[in-house]
Amino acid sequence: MRAGSVGRNISQHGKKISGAEIIAVADTDGKRAADAAKENGIHKYFTDYRDLVREGIDVVDICTPNRIHTGAVISALNAGKHVICEKPLSVSTAEVRKMGELADKKKLKLMTAQHMRWMPSTTAIKKWAETGTLGEVYHARVRAFRRAFIPTAPGFIHGKLSGGGPCMDIGVHALDTCLHVMGFPKPVRVTGVAKTIFAKGYTIPGMWGEWDRKLMDVEDFAAGFVHFDNGATMTVETAWLSHQEESEDFSFRVYGTKAGVQWPTAKYSTVVNSVFADGQLFMPKTDVWPHYEEIKAFYDCVTQNRPTPVPWTETIKVIAILEAIYRSSDKEREVNVKF
Repeated sequence: MRAGSVGRNISQHGKKISGAEIIAVADTDGKRAADAAKENGIHKYFTDYRDLVREGIDVVDICTPNRIHTGAVISALNAGKHVICEKPLSVSTAEVRKMGELADKKKLKLMTAQHMRWMPSTTAIKKWAETGTLGEVYHARVRAFRRAFIPTAPGFIHGKLSGGGPCMDIGVHALDTCLHVMGFPKPVRVTGVAKTIFAKGYTIPGMWGEWDRKLMDVEDFAAGFVHFDNGATMTVETAWLSHQEESEDFSFRVYGTKAGVQWPTAKYSTVVNSVFADGQLFMPKTDVWPHYEEIKAFYDCVTQNRPTPVPWTETIKVIAILEAIYRSSDKEREVNVKF
């Protein structure tokens, strides 16, 4: 629902699923909705999502700006539709809980579209970690850092639409994937900082073009230190603009008492019989995109009544950490995580 780049990407993958049919698309821009419908062979299009959810459909896929997610999700659930929604599910834990409890009450599926869980490296590391190979995880380091890729659309840089900067845009991806590998321990305390360092000026040009610096009112850099109830800790670092060699660093490293592993390379380090050992997990080559695997997993959970692959009870922990980073930055002190 919304015919922007993300929506069109999802349409391309969704129509490849045997047994699934895309019935309608909605976008406030009528021309964009019509173009997306024509491009993907969709017969109906709307300019109001409330008209779309009245259609005889089973599932709604929501790809709107972040702040619109909650209203769209609730409308779809109240209309009896299963919902897959782009990340972040919401920018507040209160809204995540509201959506999740409504879905549970109506016995409908609700899933956050965290497609990086379906990357081959993620799948390999998750299966490896589940065997106990890491031992007790005591620390993790998460990065979603870009050199010069700041989005230009208002939906990303204007807080009334986005609810946050790189924390909510890209940090949510790496954080969710790392917590997925860790088994989603409960976060309890966070110290964080969120700043706009470069995005108001012209020190670093944007690789995606110019953005409205007057409209820009969210952070371009954020970092946090997280404590979990099991004693583990985590650092989170995210930025759209920075002075670094790499164009982009989406990664995390998990440290355990038996081994450590890095994502997305799936390289690990350990000690065997007092001998240092390094290696790399095997990842079968595939031409299938994680977005397809994500949508297929949701299709299977709906049609076969399986548990939601990304339950809201996990998503709420991700949002709770990001929400706490912002609160800590505002208060300039450590805060308790609330959800």
